[in-house]
Amino acid sequence: MFSKSARWYDALYSFKDYQEESGKIINLIKKEHPGAKTILDIACGTAEHDRYLAKKYHVDGLDIHSEFVELSSQKNPAGRYFLADMRDFSLGKTYDVVLCLFSSIGYVKTLRNVVKTLRCFRNHLNQGGIIVVEPWFTPKNWITDMPIHMLTADTPDFKVCRMNISQRKGSLSILIFHYLVGMDREIVYFTERHELGLFTVDQMTNAFQEAGLQVSYGPEGLTGRGLYVARLF
Repeated sequence: MFSKSARWYDALYSFKDYQEESGKIINLIKKEHPGAKTILDIACGTAEHDRYLAKKYHVDGLDIHSEFVELSSQKNPAGRYFLADMRDFSLGKTYDVVLCLFSSIGYVKTLRNVVKTLRCFRNHLNQGGIIVVEPWFTPKNWITDMPIHMLTADTPDFKVCRMNISQRKGSLSILIFHYLVGMDREIVYFTERHELGLFTVDQMTNAFQEAGLQVSYGPEGLTGRGLYVARLF
């Protein structure tokens, strides 16, 4: 996944309005669970959301990349960050809100893993708490003939360009990211392969129910990709 590119992640995603998205999350929490005090941010990335959420809540997080865990700990020193796989982890504590944003749930790839992952989320949820999941694209919305996609960043310390085209194999979307990074008078090329499962709304809804959760779905969500909000039965 982002094991090779973690150093340049924030620069490449600088277009993303984390403050606005975090405001929407805070409003959602106030509506769905006004007494919430604690958040677990799963697949937290570099904790850009957490920088804003931590002004209102105590926020811990976890990610599968050690570089992201280190960066997150620096951005939100009041929280604890764990190196863990979202499909199978046990932190020994529970939270009022469990978040999984920016389509990270797609990385578990299969519906069987979605159920396993959601059960793990449920095991870390306080009674009366909520689980908030921002999904990846559905099979219908995944377009494989779109033009080459490109992100760039130009800073005083480095320049980076990332390009990819969209692919699909069965229920998997496949992204081969091609990077060019220029720094220290050197240009480096490398690739990363990202595979994310494509699940319908019905499939995701059934997965939540199989995991012992009641769920509602909104098609717009934070960024137009939809949003699931789940509770214990």
